[in-house]
Amino acid sequence: MLGGRHCLIILTIGLLLFGGLALKASDGLRYTYILYPDGHAHVKVVCNVSGKEFLELKLERGYVNETIMAFSDSGMPLPYILSPDGKIVVDVSNLSSVTIEYEAVVGSVFTEVQVNVLINPLGPADVILPPNSALLYFSGSPQITTVSDSTGKQFYLVLSYDSAGTYEVSFLLLPRTELPTETLSSQTTPPSSEAGAFDTLIFILVGVAVTALLGYFIIRRRLEKTSEIEPLLEHGFDERDKAILKTLSSGEATLSDLSKAVRLNKSVVWRRLERLRELGYVEKGYSRGKSIYRLTQKGSKILKDLDNQ
Repeated sequence: MLGGRHCLIILTIGLLLFGGLALKASDGLRYTYILYPDGHAHVKVVCNVSGKEFLELKLERGYVNETIMAFSDSGMPLPYILSPDGKIVVDVSNLSSVTIEYEAVVGSVFTEVQVNVLINPLGPADVILPPNSALLYFSGSPQITTVSDSTGKQFYLVLSYDSAGTYEVSFLLLPRTELPTETLSSQTTPPSSEAGAFDTLIFILVGVAVTALLGYFIIRRRLEKTSEIEPLLEHGFDERDKAILKTLSSGEATLSDLSKAVRLNKSVVWRRLERLRELGYVEKGYSRGKSIYRLTQKGSKILKDLDNQ
C-alpha cells in the first residue's frame, strides 16, 4: 500500500498532466558531468528548490534507471517518481536544495581512441574529461580549465558552460584509466586562470603529439597474441572487478547487494558490471521487477585463473 507521501507525489503528477500545476525546475540548477572512456557519464544535478513543493527534472536521454538517486540538502535519500518520458518528480517541501545523481550513456567510442559526447544540461554545467585525455572538439563557448585530485598528481580537463543548451564534446583517449566517482570532490579546486590556460595548452599539444603513437600501439596490440586474462587488463580489470566476480561466485545478486558487498557506489558497480557483461563474464536477468546478476561459466573460469596466479 502506498504511503501518504507517495500518494501526494502521484496526485501532483496528475495535476501536471491535467492542469500544469506542478512546479518545474528551470532555474537554480548546476550540472556536473564526469565522463568515462566508454561514453558513459556520472551526472550530478544540484537544484535550488527553496519555496517549491515539487521538483520536476528531465533526465539525459541515455539515463540508467537503476542508478538514479535523489538526496536532500542534509544527504538523506528522497523518494521519487520516474515518468515514462524520463522526468523525475520529487517532493521537495521544506527543502532548500536537492541533488539528483545518475548514470547515463551520453556518447560513443569511435575507432577505439576518440569519444564523441552529446549532453543536454538545463542549466550551467561542468564537463570533466577522463584523466590523461586530450580535447579534440567542443561546441559552445565554455571556459576551459584543469582541476587536480587531492594528491595533486592527477589532472582533469574541465569545460564549464554558463547556460543551458545542447553541447558536443570530443576527446582522444590516452592510456586508459578509470575515473572513480569519488575521485573528484570539493577538494578539487581550479587553479589560477593563467596556470589553467597553460595546463590546457599542454593537454592539447600532448593530444596532437601522441595521436600517431596511439595508432601504432592499437595496431600493435591487435597483432599481439594475448592470453584470456590480458583482455581484462586492457579494459581496466582490477581488484574491484575481481571482488564483484567473487561476490557473484556465491550466488546471484542485485545491484544493491553488490554495492554493499564491495563497498562501492551503485553507479561505479553498475558501470563495471556492464563491462563484465560485454566481456561475457556476467549475465543479467530479472526477478520480481529487479535486475539480477549472475556469474557465467566463462566468468567462473577466469576467476579461478586469477586466483591461481
